[in-house]
Amino acid sequence: MNKKTTNLILAISIIILIGLSGLFLFLINVIKNKNKHISAANTTLQEKIEEKDNIKTLEKKIAELGDTHKQVSSYLVDTSSVDIFVEYLERLGDSSNVALFVKSVETPKGEKNKLTFNIEMNGNFPDITKVISILENSPYSLNINSLYINKIIEPEVENNTEKPTIEITKVKKSSWQATANFTVLSF
Repeated sequence: MNKKTTNLILAISIIILIGLSGLFLFLINVIKNKNKHISAANTTLQEKIEEKDNIKTLEKKIAELGDTHKQVSSYLVDTSSVDIFVEYLERLGDSSNVALFVKSVETPKGEKNKLTFNIEMNGNFPDITKVISILENSPYSLNINSLYINKIIEPEVENNTEKPTIEITKVKKSSWQATANFTVLSF
């Protein structure tokens, strides 16, 4: 009987060993699957964190580009608001004691993002050269195509009351007239 119980205990031990080995393999498989799942979740989480950091960086870059865009657009004339640039020109003339008139505003044929202005100025020579200098050094991307400055002398006629037949001509202070044609970049 002793042999039968020993065999029975051996058989039960082998069955328990096989069961525990199966349970051990099953738990190892579960752990491997959980590790794969955690690794995938960790990778996804890391990608989301990097994406969030990239979004913050992108927002900073967009803000910087917005500032750059504002700065660059201040050098260009907006085609939809040319009247603001024309007012700028007229104020420039008024502040320099020059009668400045914008004769025409055109878009050159075959050229995109450019506006051509024809202006006329009347005043004394130093004031006209001041306006021209300010235009050349303005923050706008401006290219002067042509510039003509002419001296205008208008005689002043005085009638002598003593002798009605004699007219005395005095030279009036000279004035200057300038016409300019320039191109400005626009958007």
